[in-house]
Amino acid sequence: MAANYSYDRLQTVHESQDQDITEAQAGSDDAQAIFRPLDFQVTLRPLSISDHDTLDQYDTADRASLKSFETFESNSSGSSISKLKTLGARLRRKPLPRYLRGSIRRHAAADIEPARIGRGVWRDQLLSDRSLRGMAALMTALAIGMIIVVIAHANTFANRANRNSSSVGGEIQSCKHVTHTNTALLLFINVCATMVLGMSNTYQQLVTSLKITDLKHALSTFGDSRVGTNSPFSIKHKKEGKKSAWAAWILLVFTSMPVHFLANSLIGPSFTQELPTIIEFDGKVLPKNASSMYSAYLLGGPGDDERDIDKDLVSISSGSSFPCWSAFRTGSPHYAKSTEIMHASDELGFEQNKFDAIWKRMVVHYESNKCQEHQEDLGFADLDMLENSIGSNHSYAYTYIVGQCRMGYEVMCTLHDPGKANCRLNIRMSAAFTLMACLVLKAIYR
Repeated sequence: MAANYSYDRLQTVHESQDQDITEAQAGSDDAQAIFRPLDFQVTLRPLSISDHDTLDQYDTADRASLKSFETFESNSSGSSISKLKTLGARLRRKPLPRYLRGSIRRHAAADIEPARIGRGVWRDQLLSDRSLRGMAALMTALAIGMIIVVIAHANTFANRANRNSSSVGGEIQSCKHVTHTNTALLLFINVCATMVLGMSNTYQQLVTSLKITDLKHALSTFGDSRVGTNSPFSIKHKKEGKKSAWAAWILLVFTSMPVHFLANSLIGPSFTQELPTIIEFDGKVLPKNASSMYSAYLLGGPGDDERDIDKDLVSISSGSSFPCWSAFRTGSPHYAKSTEIMHASDELGFEQNKFDAIWKRMVVHYESNKCQEHQEDLGFADLDMLENSIGSNHSYAYTYIVGQCRMGYEVMCTLHDPGKANCRLNIRMSAAFTLMACLVLKAIYR
């Protein structure tokens, strides 16, 4: 058998260009088109059993020969440097797949499309497509939820009494229950906000990332490029679409900042201030030299000898106190609509410091000889006129006056029967409108 072998120099091997089968043109189903330089040398024919035997005989010797560098220089007395260069060139050369060695034939791998997307909405999609569609669906759901919140409180916001505030409240409940509800909702809001910011960061990475068509341009121009970053400086590595990428990146940033700053301020608890529901009147004749009815009443002036004075009594003696004045004129206390009048009031105005307390009973004290005829002389329909009737002159600045009866001088009020105030959960509509706009823009972007 050894006589059948020839140890002469092997013939020159004609190899095709190094081209992977996956680099075939789209739409080409002929795998042999990739290796056309070999068509004139290789004759395809069915292999018989004898051919297999012959191939087995030459297989060991051929493999031994292929261990050389397959060049004349490798078998000659060439230098070691040239041998190393040839070895490096062979190692860098991409070998043919195992199923193509010996003959060229069609293989199922030629029909594979690695980035093929199915027709289904979810099941036939790739993992990346499912992630993007899932994020788009979640962002849309959050935007719809924010729209529902705004619509549910739009009527209350339009009819709010205090036009200087955008907060609207819910039902009045115990402060303990409101605190627990606020904590649970804030946890849920923070989770949603974190997911929104995370999805927005993913969108920014996609915007700044290179496309397949940009790879050759980026590598030939810059040598390398960042991958998986949301830095806007990666946009300059793009070959085209830089302006649209910058616009999308800026949109995502400016719609993420309100989510970061306003999420925790969307809701919050607050005390509810309720005016007394029980109103009592106490008409006394006070001395003319009393500096105010407040001092005469608390210090035990004439007319108060038989009264037990409460040093911790809460009194209302401001001349612009509309709750006390409205209780005297209409029989029921009311808050002023004007913030300027509220600011000038005392215990039931801006100077109030006991927000966790309420009073069930109010006693209106007045001088009967000057104010008797004006007690409960107006109705509920006259409240706006009564509020705007506050006088202002050099003697009595911002003081309610009718005839000789002056608020804080001939009329004052005291609060009795204190109790614990209730709370309610407020929604800041200004933050709600801003968050709704940001989420809608993000949902439309996807």
